[in-house]
Formats: sequence, structure tokens, C-alpha cells
Amino acid sequence: MADWTFTTADALTAQTWAKRWWIEAKTESYFFSQGFVGASEETNIIVEFPDLEREQGYQHTFGQVRNLSGAGISGDNIMEGNEEVPNVYDDAITINQKRNAVRTKGKLSDQYPSDKAVRQWARRLLKRWKADTIDQDMFDAIWDSPTKALYGGDATGTGDIEAGDYMTLALISKAVAYAKKATPKIIGTPAGGRRWFVCVMSPDQEFDLKERDAAWSQAQREAQKPGPDNALFTGAIGRWNNTILHVHERVPTSTTWGGGAVNGASAGFMGVGCAGIAYAKRKVWNEKTFDYGNKVGFCIGAIYGMTKAVFNSADNAFVVIRTYRTNN
Repeated sequence: MADWTFTTADALTAQTWAKRWWIEAKTESYFFSQGFVGASEETNIIVEFPDLEREQGYQHTFGQVRNLSGAGISGDNIMEGNEEVPNVYDDAITINQKRNAVRTKGKLSDQYPSDKAVRQWARRLLKRWKADTIDQDMFDAIWDSPTKALYGGDATGTGDIEAGDYMTLALISKAVAYAKKATPKIIGTPAGGRRWFVCVMSPDQEFDLKERDAAWSQAQREAQKPGPDNALFTGAIGRWNNTILHVHERVPTSTTWGGGAVNGASAGFMGVGCAGIAYAKRKVWNEKTFDYGNKVGFCIGAIYGMTKAVFNSADNAFVVIRTYRTNN
């Protein structure tokens, strides 16, 4: 027996919502709403690649050309045959489709709600789910297998972390010093006429920084002057040494460091080109009726992928800062 269902040509299908939900979901996404994501490989911490929206393929490959490092030729010495070959590295983003849907049980069970009420709830819940899913995917990708780590106190690994190895402003400065010496150099994103790094820490690390580090209060009294109207600043908890400090509950934490029962957290220090996100289809939205119009379903999704940028087996612009945390 054939099913009679609504198609994209039917009035029930909300095409206007399909155009709008992606923009609204971005305002609820942490990474998008804080100004971390954009199309420029020169200025954005997370770079958007829309190429697969225009072309077929399951994977987007992007590259990095390193600066020339040779000494060159002096005087009248022969240049021909002594040209320098730039080092070129690449990474790739594999896309996948992610969807979720809500379907009502039926008109009697729903006590005959209007279509408008059902749609409002479905849109709200699904849009929130999509924003949360994208954020979690980004945290998972960026924090996966970091190649450079700094540690609180005198620890040199997670097995050495002990109570008191808190997040401090000195650790932020240590990350900045590393960024300047890294190959390639980690650079900050431009805002307000300067370049800024971003550090995202866990709520427990934020608590320890504010409550345990005596330098925090004085530093913020001196540094918290009116800044540019930029999401990088307006969503921050503070600034230190050209680093904008953020906090988020999805920053990875642990309860098994040290001797096996020490609480820890892994803040992320990021610069331009830290990660990439590629799209084949940014917005999927469908509404469909079932059981002769008694049930209605709503589906949201996107076809995309993301990765931390890793060139020559090293993270491009990411340093993890692992510390002990007070478990509040």
C-alpha cells in the first residue's frame, strides 16, 4: 500500500524557515556567536570552507605554505640553481550528514494543538539541538590528540598533576611565549587594531584563576578598559597579555589524573587557522505529515565536517593548557 505524504511542494513545508534557521542557530552556537568562525584564512580562528556547496565530493583538502627560511644569495654569487623550495603541507575535512527530528504522536494525544504551536516548539528544540551539536563537534575536533601541552605547577604530564596546580595568568603568558616561537608562528586574530589570542577554559579553571591567583584582580583592574564592540571581547571574562579569556562548560575535564583520582581540565589556547569547517549543505529542514495528517514530523540537519588544522604532524595554532581544577 502506498503512503500519501506531503512533499516540498505542499504548503505545510516551511521553506522560509529552512532559509532562516541556520542564521538563528548560529546565534546560539558558542563558536559562531563569539566571532571565532569566518571565511578568512588570514584572520579567523576557525575557517569556513564552502567549496563543497558548489562541487561534488566527500572531503575538502586545504593547505599551508610555510615562509621561506633560507639565507638567500649574496653579492654576485649564482642565483640560478640555488632557488629555495617552499615547504607545503595539507590537511583534510571529511563531511557527513547529521540530522534529528521530532514527530507528534497524534492530534488526540496532543489535545489538538494548532500547527503553529507544534512548529514553534519543534523549531526551538531542533534549532537548539543543531547549535549544540555543532559546538560539541568543534570541541571534539579541536581538543582531539593535541601535539603541544602546557601544565600547571611543575607538572610535565597529566600523571604529574596534583592539587594546587591551578590555572594562572603565568600559564597564559607561557602559552603566548610559545606561540611567538612556534613553527609556524601562532598569530592572533585582529580586533581593535591589535592581534589577540583566545583561551577557552572550563568553569572550574575560571573559578581557580579568579579565586587562587593573586595577580588576577590587579590585572583586570588595569586591563579592563572599554574595548572594541566585538564579540571576541563582549563574550570574554577578561584579558591578559594579548589573550582574550573565555569560559565554556564543554572544555574537557578529567577525574583520573595524577595518581588516578585527581581532577583536571584542559583549556585551549588558539590562534588564527586553528581549525576548519566545511559544508556541502548548511541547512536541511523538512516537515512531513503521517497517518493521514494525524501526525506531523519536523527534521533538521546539515551536511558538514570539521577538523583541527594539523600540518606536518603538528597542531597549527592550538596549545592545550592542562591544570588541576577545584571540582565545584
